[in-house]
Amino acid sequence: RANLVSQEAFVTAIDVIKKDTGMEIIPEDQRPMYAIGKLVAQLPLELVSGIRFADCETLTLISQLKQSVVDATGLQSLDTIIAIRSGGDGSGEYGYEGNTNACSISDTAEAYSAAINYAMQNNLNEIELEVNRLVPLRPAPE
Repeated sequence: RANLVSQEAFVTAIDVIKKDTGMEIIPEDQRPMYAIGKLVAQLPLELVSGIRFADCETLTLISQLKQSVVDATGLQSLDTIIAIRSGGDGSGEYGYEGNTNACSISDTAEAYSAAINYAMQNNLNEIELEVNRLVPLRPAPE
């Protein structure tokens, strides 16, 4: 089964971060249909300090990213991290794997640190982040 967050929780979390940062919230009746996209990114250890998390009530979202992280991984702000891993052997087994789907910011940060520590102790140069992204679907032209 795919590890996906609830769309309702995702929309709520994005509204929270937009409200907190003074961005405009899309009114209920003007919202597009959404899909939830999934991305698995390898994050080099030298870039792990380039991500900021935000506690958005229903989910923990990525609030800010250094450009170097965006370039290396394709991650975006408002993505939510659903799993953090390190030490993959290529067959789906990992030395460390933390499920962070709909986790609090402290649990997300704890898994993030644990994956980084595992990678450092085992001379690995990256960790793996699996994220969900809320993707607005454009209506088809008439």
